[in-house]
Amino acid sequence: SGGKSNVASGEFSSVTGGAKNLASGTHSSVSGGSGNIAEGEGSAIMGGMDNLAEGGHSSISGGEGNDATGTLSSISGGELNIASGSYSSISGGYTSEASGKHSSVSGGSGNTASGLMSSVSGGGTNQATGWASSVSGGYQNKARGESKNSDGNSVEDYTSISGGLNNEAEGRYASVCGGSTNRATGEYSNIAAGSGNSAEGEGSAIIGGMDNVAE
Repeated sequence: SGGKSNVASGEFSSVTGGAKNLASGTHSSVSGGSGNIAEGEGSAIMGGMDNLAEGGHSSISGGEGNDATGTLSSISGGELNIASGSYSSISGGYTSEASGKHSSVSGGSGNTASGLMSSVSGGGTNQATGWASSVSGGYQNKARGESKNSDGNSVEDYTSISGGLNNEAEGRYASVCGGSTNRATGEYSNIAAGSGNSAEGEGSAIIGGMDNVAE
């Protein structure tokens, strides 16, 4: 071990630099930074400040106040992010959470990827809650979904929002490209742009305009 006031208390753990770091998990490691804690078995923190790697084989590359709690979860940087889903990842940004299994948040602030294999690329306060749902950017957008097959089992939603403000995609394979306050609730429905539009019918589409309804 090196650095100052570091502790490697876990079996086969190591701290190679930095200050006030703790490697308490078995086979855990902290390479540098300050105030970092590698608690999970096989967890690793490369640097940054006040980061916590709790999940088994979780990793944090840098940033500040990040928490990787999921098994094999990872955080590359940013501040106050949480990767709680198994195999989840956060690349950067601020106060975002990837809680779904295999979910990811690339950046932005206050974003949430809670659906299985869901993703949020950026923007602010976006939510991807459906299975395999995605939000590319914008603000306060929600890609939802609770699709089920004829047997009542959950299936992939594939809802997507490219950007805009306060848009929602709920129907299976539904998508909203942009605009504001648009809702695509029908299966395979799409809204390209505009404001206050609602695509409710299966395969319905709205190109733009305001307060249109496609049933």
